Amino acid sequence: MNKQALASISLWDVANIFEYATSRFTAIRLALDKSQVSRTVMFRNRFVQHIVWEAERFVFPFINMCATSNTSAALPEYLNGVVKMLVEWQIGLLDDDNLFRRFWKHEFDLSSDLMSRYRIVDTYTYGWWKDRFDLMPFEMPDRILLDEIRDLYQQHIQQIVNLFTPSGYLLIPEMRRSAGDPDPLLANLRVIRGDLEEFGAQLETWLERKTEDGRTALETMSKLAGPVDELNDAIASAQRVLDSSGMEE
Repeated sequence: MNKQALASISLWDVANIFEYATSRFTAIRLALDKSQVSRTVMFRNRFVQHIVWEAERFVFPFINMCATSNTSAALPEYLNGVVKMLVEWQIGLLDDDNLFRRFWKHEFDLSSDLMSRYRIVDTYTYGWWKDRFDLMPFEMPDRILLDEIRDLYQQHIQQIVNLFTPSGYLLIPEMRRSAGDPDPLLANLRVIRGDLEEFGAQLETWLERKTEDGRTALETMSKLAGPVDELNDAIASAQRVLDSSGMEE
């Protein structure tokens, strides 16, 4: 792979893809916990075949991209643990059965809500773990193109926005199709600058909208000031009448 090809993907893209891969592996782990299917030898072997496929499509290519451009791949903690056990399996330190058990026992960070921390959603493309994969032929694609992986990440983020709709998610910039550059560092710096500019523009729009909402609320309150004063005067007058009636009696 030449430098021009490597420059077509930024460190920002790679970080987003690793977050997406973490979400997939977490969803797989949760589905395994909930599954009532017997853990037969066939089940365990087919499960390992599928999680290896996950790593070879959504993780290892991007670790390799970082390595060939002399960049360190910063993996999320949970994904880092999964990669370690898969590497041990690749070099023969683990067999299928031990890899299955290691993955099954791999712990989550329980310091916050799992759904939001690991960005778990309802629908995943190539969501093999929701089917009886142990009884079906292995039909996962040999390759997934970079543009499709980017699109999968965007679909994933859109599901998060629809599920949780916190204002912070609405400010997440989309993955950028950046122009190539022979120097990967310059390409990544340009992407970072572009993303910061986009984030700043979105933040400015959000602040303007909130300011306008505040201005509208103040105008409404000012319009109510007169009627409220009149109501207070009427209450005070009524109270005086009541007080004078009581004195006369």
